[in-house]
Amino acid sequence: MNITYDKNGWTVFVNEDINSLKKKEIKEVAKLIVSNMVVVFKKQSMTPQQELDFCSVIGEYQYYPADYERFKHIRLNEGILRVTGQKDKYGEEGLFGHRVALDWHANQTSNPDRKPLIWLYGDQGTKGSRTSWINNIASYEGLSNKLKDKIKDIRVYCGYKSGMYSDSKFFVEHVNRDYPINLVQTNKAGKTGLFFPFLQIFGFEGYEDDEFNSIMETLKKHVLKPKYCYHHDWDDGDVVISEQWLSIHKRWDFDDMENRVLHRIAFDYSKVYK
Repeated sequence: MNITYDKNGWTVFVNEDINSLKKKEIKEVAKLIVSNMVVVFKKQSMTPQQELDFCSVIGEYQYYPADYERFKHIRLNEGILRVTGQKDKYGEEGLFGHRVALDWHANQTSNPDRKPLIWLYGDQGTKGSRTSWINNIASYEGLSNKLKDKIKDIRVYCGYKSGMYSDSKFFVEHVNRDYPINLVQTNKAGKTGLFFPFLQIFGFEGYEDDEFNSIMETLKKHVLKPKYCYHHDWDDGDVVISEQWLSIHKRWDFDDMENRVLHRIAFDYSKVYK
């Protein structure tokens, strides 16, 4: 399998026709995602079924039933959501159709059953748009030993508040205080980093607001350093797959959201890692 790396040293480009990969190679791609956070295939041509088939080699995808009213306007099929401002036959936009930035976030952080991988496929109208990723394995490695020791036992409370990273009406405001999550994580590839979707974090277990805010600001300033980022400038047909424990991502402002359509699949790695 022909792979190269971005200048940041960690984003992986797989220079293959994605539809030609054998199951063994697809599982190797999964390992690259979990160890490197972001894997990119440029200018592919895929049907929705081929997209689901690829993800199904790696694990189980999140299922969106046709009769569930909540997903009516944003689902393409049972496993794919439409990320777009393009309106459907009912005059409704897809998921995250707003022109302003979809700020830094990870998939469903407050949900104990969330899927740890996200697939994005540029279906149409993507040229000129940009999505960025932060590698929080790399950012964790760049912390001082003193700060690593200070944060090693912190557990965070996650949730959603409108206007923090999106004002989407699809989500309900909440903070899940029944599900504290370790700030420092070691993932299935044995990589240690920060679980730090900072716009979805609303407290540390056992910490007062002043100390919470101080640590948050220190870590936020650190992870936003350019050396920890990968910026993807989209072409139609691009596939970007990312791990959702130790990375976060952001779609920047884009005026032509009515014509930009991405396919989104949330899935796990249960057929690669147990």
